[in-house]
Amino acid sequence: MSGEKIKVIHVDIGGCEGCSVSFLRSLPLISDKCAAKTLYTVDSIDELLENDVDIAFVSGSVCLNDEETIETLKSVRRRAKILIAFGSCASFGGVTRFSRGGQEPKPSHRTFAPLNQVVEVEYSIPGCPPPPQTVNSFMIAYQRQIVTQLAFFSKLSEFKKLSGFDLIDDIVLTGLCMGCGACEVSCPTGAIKLIERRPNLIVEKCIRCGTCYVRCPRAMQLLIRGVKK
Repeated sequence: MSGEKIKVIHVDIGGCEGCSVSFLRSLPLISDKCAAKTLYTVDSIDELLENDVDIAFVSGSVCLNDEETIETLKSVRRRAKILIAFGSCASFGGVTRFSRGGQEPKPSHRTFAPLNQVVEVEYSIPGCPPPPQTVNSFMIAYQRQIVTQLAFFSKLSEFKKLSGFDLIDDIVLTGLCMGCGACEVSCPTGAIKLIERRPNLIVEKCIRCGTCYVRCPRAMQLLIRGVKK
């Protein structure tokens, strides 16, 4: 894919802004490949969605009690050739899965889900938040159509949940763990601790972001081979 720059937008539908900041930080890295717009560079969501685009990065999980958010997500889906769930909330629900409602200002907002529960998602880039370098790596893979790299992000788009619990079940308890420590280093909340070179999960700290699973080399092999269902 060469010639005209890839048309890219980023839309946040209700995250902590961590993913939004990370995407902004990625702009200098991808400016040679993309013509990118975000809600920080235009006046309104309507301006962002006034034209069709090649790729839409969407961060934040979707509140199933919020009709306006659902309609915004569907509008993005109609405008984009490819929709990417950007960040762990968009990919797997993340910490918002713990929401119970009853809080101000909108106590009805109590049910949150990953984007693929509402619309079709081609690729997922989890992380809390994903680093700018990952955005750049994805855009290089997309521009050059590097099938092996794209296959990994595509496989992640099929899952509605991944967390430290899955890492323990799929990798540690099955004896696949090699004690590399990638899960411990990548966990944003310190929920993973290695004891005698084996990961242990502090369940109270796990925010279900799936970062440990995605960074685990053994888990990545399961995903690419299609063993993990």
